Amino acid sequence: MPLCLWISTALAALLAGSPLSAWAEGAEAKAVVAPAATAIEDAIPEGSLLTGRELYGRFLKNKLHAAVQRQRVTSTDPGGNAQESIFWVRWKDYRAREQDKIEGVLAKTILRFIDPPDLRNTGYLMIVRDDRSHDQFVYQPSERRVRRVNVKDATIAGTDYNFDDISYQDIEDADYTRLPDEEIQGLPVFVIEARLRPRADSRYSRTIKYIEKEHYVALRGRYWDRADVEIKEMIADVATIQEFGGFWVATRSRMTNLVEETFSETEVLHLDPNPEIAEQFFSVFRLQVLH
Repeated sequence: MPLCLWISTALAALLAGSPLSAWAEGAEAKAVVAPAATAIEDAIPEGSLLTGRELYGRFLKNKLHAAVQRQRVTSTDPGGNAQESIFWVRWKDYRAREQDKIEGVLAKTILRFIDPPDLRNTGYLMIVRDDRSHDQFVYQPSERRVRRVNVKDATIAGTDYNFDDISYQDIEDADYTRLPDEEIQGLPVFVIEARLRPRADSRYSRTIKYIEKEHYVALRGRYWDRADVEIKEMIADVATIQEFGGFWVATRSRMTNLVEETFSETEVLHLDPNPEIAEQFFSVFRLQVLH
């Protein structure tokens, strides 16, 4: 039902039987008692009055502030050939708790491959900053050294994911527009378009996310490049949505590259929500020795 109709119906129900209703029927009314604001809000569906930015903020609040996660990604090329990768990721939001704050640092992520054998122990370290360009490092066992790199547009080991897809998101990275609500896999969803700002330093120009209304899990994501060509689509498996320490996560999803006609399916094998992660885990030195 359109929002304006919800509001008018709610007001009509609340005013029925009031002095105003009597006046409308020709009876003499001495005073009109307006319904309380809380009563109006209670008569309107959850989320109906929220803006795109407010809804996206709720989506970001459902993101873990820190995690240790192991996942498997199976990538399939246009010919149907599949390749499996297994890696673990640690990340931490340095704004989540006052005692963790480091000036100029928003978040840190470290990723280490377990399989396939030719990628084993290859690792990446990404430090997201708000005071200057982000720091990105790679360690490759064959070179036995850490190099500073720019992985902004790079895919993750030949999968259909890139580092933008797993990196930290900030509410200030985009401008948001709420689009008409829809339904995905039988569940009602909020639909939010985010137009990325230059500060986001992203390969995407805009995204549209379809966010499940109860737990604010993204069930679908669409991605456009800087030429405004839709290049990727993510679909989450509703049946795999689980709670981890008060946060809700879909443990299986598929990312499709619409240009290359390839896709990657990811499965979360292990997730430790909001653990205590020591700062030394996010150092260049640790990148070389962590196995």
